[in-house]
Order: sequence, then structure tokens, then C-alpha cells
Amino acid sequence: MDFLLPNLSVVLFGNSSSVQFGQENVLLGEKQMNMENTEIFKIVPFQRKISERHVSVINMAGLHETENLDNLVDQILNENEIHAFIFVVRLSQLTDADKMGLEWLQRVFGDNVFQFVIILFTYEREEECDTIIDDLKNNPVLEQLVEKCGGRYHTCNMMMNNQSEMRELMDKIERLFNENKQQCYTGDMNNTVLQRQKQNKNGKFIIKKENMERITTSVRRHEHKVCAG
Repeated sequence: MDFLLPNLSVVLFGNSSSVQFGQENVLLGEKQMNMENTEIFKIVPFQRKISERHVSVINMAGLHETENLDNLVDQILNENEIHAFIFVVRLSQLTDADKMGLEWLQRVFGDNVFQFVIILFTYEREEECDTIIDDLKNNPVLEQLVEKCGGRYHTCNMMMNNQSEMRELMDKIERLFNENKQQCYTGDMNNTVLQRQKQNKNGKFIIKKENMERITTSVRRHEHKVCAG
């Protein structure tokens, strides 16, 4: 029986144009057909064996532009504990769609999700990869993005067919898991986020109501003084 390192569950999100699907793609394989009706759409993680690890890959690339994803998120977190969220970005080309993807992740999963995020910069030509440090220094937006994710990033070609690059990515995910004290992102964490969001909304309503009561009381006192005078 082969020795296998710990199983890993990862969510890949971001702009789907940053990767090329195909049989040679070690992480994603062939592109999966998505159903248009998100009410009945079910994301089925597909299993890969990468660097002696069983990896459960949940591909959500491009889905942040879809409405009514609450049921999908609930389904994913009920059935999986996530070791890492992989934010895939085309190297040197941070688009509005990329920014939307990151904003979506923060809105849905909360600020704490960034401790589980690894940015995956993809390139088409190897020479692009040689200048990534300079690109980050010369692009404050990209630099801030990397800092927000704890300085964690990795590079690979768009085809994701380089075994060495994929092995190193798996090593970084496992290292992240250990840095997080072997804690995954779970449904309980997401429930906490939802409760806080609900409390914040209720809090805003209460504050507004209290302000209105104070204004009403002040107006009545003023009117009483005018009548008395």
C-alpha cells in the first residue's frame, strides 16, 4: 500500500480565464460543464492525486459573478473542511473581475478567510515568472493583495501541467495548514460570519431607531417650550 500524505481539500476561485483546462492540467483537468440553474446546481469536488496526496478540488472559478450562491456555499461547507482557498490571478494582469472575486470571498466567508488564502499567479511564458518580484514592487495594488494574504503566493503556468510546480503548491498548502495549527475553514466559522453580519445589520437598525427617538424627543421639548412661551 502506497504511503500517502494527508488529504487536502482546496477551493479554487478567481477569473477562469487565468487557467487553461485540459487533460494535462494536474490540478483541474478538463473543464466541468456548469448548469445554468444555480438553484439546482451542485458542485461536486473532483479528486486528484498530486505529489502522493489525495486532493479534493472544488472549482469555483468565475462563479463569484453568479447570483444566489448561498446554497452552493452551504453545500460545500457542510460536506468539506477547507485547507486552502486558491485565488488564481493572471500574472501582471489584475482585472476588475479579479478584484470582484476577492471582494466576494471576503463578503461571503469573512475577514478571517484570508489566513487560508494562497494567491496563485499563472503565466503563459516562463520569462514572465522571472520578473514577479519587480512586478509586485512596481504594482502597489498587487503588493497590498499579497500582504493581505500573509505574503503567500505561488506561480505556475496556465496549463498547470508542471509536476514540480504543483508539488511545490501542495507543499505550501500543507505548510499553511500547519501554520493555522492544523485548523481548516469550516461551516461553523461561516455560521459565525453570518451571525455577525446579521448582528451588524440589527445594530445599525437599533442605532437609527435610537437616533430617531432622540430627535423626536428633542423636537417635542422644543415645541413645548415654544407653546409655554
